[in-house]
Amino acid sequence: MDAQEILWTDAELYRQRYEKTATALIAVECALRRERPLDGGEEEFLHLYEFLAAANPEFFTQVWEDPSAYFWARRAYELTGASLSGDTLPAELEKYCAAIGTHDPRAALALHLEEFKRFIIAVAMIAREDYVFRRPLIAKLPFSIPGIAFSVFGSGDLAVRAVNAGALVAEYQSRTIQLDPAGAAPEADSPRLMKRPVARCGEYELLLKPEAFYLPGITAADALREVAPDFQETQVGLVEEALALVERHHPLAFGHLREVVKLTALKPPAFGDYSNVSYSDLPGAFILSAVQEPYWIADGLIHEFFHNRLFFIEEREAILTNAGAEDGESSGEFYSPWRDDLRPLSGLLHAIYVYIAVSQFWFSVLRSGETSEPRTAYSVDQAVRATLQLRIASRLLRRYAQFSEFGADLFREMGKEVDAAWTTMHEMGLAADAPAMIMRGDGQIILGGTRPDGCPLSIIETIRQHAARYDVNHQSGDLESLLTAEIPRLADAGSIRR
Repeated sequence: MDAQEILWTDAELYRQRYEKTATALIAVECALRRERPLDGGEEEFLHLYEFLAAANPEFFTQVWEDPSAYFWARRAYELTGASLSGDTLPAELEKYCAAIGTHDPRAALALHLEEFKRFIIAVAMIAREDYVFRRPLIAKLPFSIPGIAFSVFGSGDLAVRAVNAGALVAEYQSRTIQLDPAGAAPEADSPRLMKRPVARCGEYELLLKPEAFYLPGITAADALREVAPDFQETQVGLVEEALALVERHHPLAFGHLREVVKLTALKPPAFGDYSNVSYSDLPGAFILSAVQEPYWIADGLIHEFFHNRLFFIEEREAILTNAGAEDGESSGEFYSPWRDDLRPLSGLLHAIYVYIAVSQFWFSVLRSGETSEPRTAYSVDQAVRATLQLRIASRLLRRYAQFSEFGADLFREMGKEVDAAWTTMHEMGLAADAPAMIMRGDGQIILGGTRPDGCPLSIIETIRQHAARYDVNHQSGDLESLLTAEIPRLADAGSIRR
């Protein structure tokens, strides 16, 4: 096994995930056709499946690579198994069932199979084929049509009855309407089909589509529902600047983004109780806060992509045998230098992986000499801060994590990258007692705090303060030996070598 290749360059991971999604769909169809757990209630799905299986492979691939396809296929596979076995539902599936309004796995499966109609709509629209549903899809507006740039906007419920020559035929408030991508604008109070904006960098197109996250159990989408429909349009330029920065300063990440990430959604930084977020069940998608600074957005793109990539790797084989909560969504037991709450070991592992890549981005920005103050000071803060945090988190994992054989090989390779960041920081003359800087939501860069004497807090002081406050179980050990060994002081550091 080549751990470095698996971590950073292997593209086979993506093909395997898409194949797994298609395999899950086939397995669901076979089980439902053979076992009939819904006593005939699965009949329309089986008919829909035949339409999709007979579709143009190019159209099928376009739709089935949408992030929501994995979400749908995984839940369908789990619900089919639960309906056949009668076993107690795992916590995540129970949470999904509650989100769609039932605790009965058979009733949940019936509701979930209805959502398969969204993929039929998408393929029929792309192919401009006609398709009439036996029962309409009752869709809560707004909703995303997977695999294409269109979403349906409005309020209330829309009953989609058919696709006719690329247009949706639906019933809304007791009247029949037609939603045509090329048609005239609808009346003000009617549902409307809208093409969502795209950010471009060379041949790469990144769709900005919040509605793609409006799925049961995706709680982060609640913040997106408060955002005006035209907000995404106003952020295209910001995202395009950020993509160009990623291409210039982390071309490896840019190549992966272009291969994997289909869509994103932006929200004002004050909306919601989080900054950025990815979900393992929505591969190739994530939500970003629209901090008005392209370097910050570039950092976020790299950060969230590598979360996505590690989800792919973890699906191949377990890395930790005592990982804790999946996706790090629940409270954990371990100090994290990035967070104010305790985290599961899986959360620390993800943080190390993504911040290795993030630190590489900021080192490259500093080497380029392209920034001026205060961006340069912020770039120094981010490069140094990430390096120090990586050292702390790596020590924690070495102390407390139990690795599979596969995981041990990967973590050794990550350790080499953490050491490389430490070496790079020294070679570039970056000092841990440089002023701490923070980025506000409006893109303004300010000092990260001051001492009682009015002098700026240093990066290393803020790291120490964070550990003193939040490492309640004293897990990080002697920080001074870890963070100050051979770190040049600011007075001796000189200028950053480009």
